[in-house]
Amino acid sequence: MKRMTTILILSLFFSVLTAPPDQVVYIVAPERIIVFDPMLYAFQKIESNFDCEVVNHLGYTGILQEGPEMIAEANRICKLTGNPKRFTFPAAALDSVKSVQVWYIVQDYWNPKYQLKKACKIWNPLASINYYKKIKKAL
Repeated sequence: MKRMTTILILSLFFSVLTAPPDQVVYIVAPERIIVFDPMLYAFQKIESNFDCEVVNHLGYTGILQEGPEMIAEANRICKLTGNPKRFTFPAAALDSVKSVQVWYIVQDYWNPKYQLKKACKIWNPLASINYYKKIKKAL
């Protein structure tokens, strides 16, 4: 009798604990997150009026008017910090995505508090106070 009860309990136990049927899980790609950065927007407005292909008389290029010095500085910072990204001039300056990457690499390194005056000095070291005022007004 004990043996039959044990077999009955075990058979019920195993029949109840079967694995659930396979289920299909759909993974939906998330929407791209766009972050609005007013300071970057102001620099783009003042530097190029949002024109990605503009080249000024000194050879500075793109939406943020980057020169070979800024591209070289971004590459130096990437090498120092172990970032695998590398940029070339003028290709990176003419590409708005790469140009913004250069912006953030340089600003994160030299301006970790992301202050406007310091950003102006980093981006255009020879600029006067009027440059700062233009950027501030565009904000």
